[in-house]
Amino acid sequence: MSERYIPEHVDPYRFAEQSLQLHGLVKITDMPRLGMSLQSTDGNVTVDLRFGKDEQGLTYLKGKIEAKLALQCQRCMEPYIYEIIPDFALGIVTTLDEANALPSHYEPVLTKEGALALRELIEDELILNLPIIPKHAECKIQLPMAEEDKRENPFQMLEALKERKK
Repeated sequence: MSERYIPEHVDPYRFAEQSLQLHGLVKITDMPRLGMSLQSTDGNVTVDLRFGKDEQGLTYLKGKIEAKLALQCQRCMEPYIYEIIPDFALGIVTTLDEANALPSHYEPVLTKEGALALRELIEDELILNLPIIPKHAECKIQLPMAEEDKRENPFQMLEALKERKK
């Protein structure tokens, strides 16, 4: 089975008129902004995209991205694989007024001169789904638990003075 890569730019309106679907791959090395957050840029991202028009006549792009990204745990500094499988629904618009008028179930995406930068859009979706602080779910480094009993209350002395006045 040959690998099929997603094109960099498409005409979303032509694709929507024909209700086209794209299934393929995007190289992680082709996404430099995402690569800055990764420990390794090896591998591909699997993408399924579906263009169409809804009952209101709005042009949309619905998709699913599957990626296994190599991140660095910020507790133990060891590498780990973070899996992302987001679904998204985007309303394709040409102006900010159109973007503001979109129904709430669509996120707006602006076209540039009638073209949609698919790789950039996929990269944005992946960046939005990265954890704020990458860490293993079960990290070998455990943070010490604060014991409430051992800590002294800094206002305990004031409380004693208050009790004395009564």
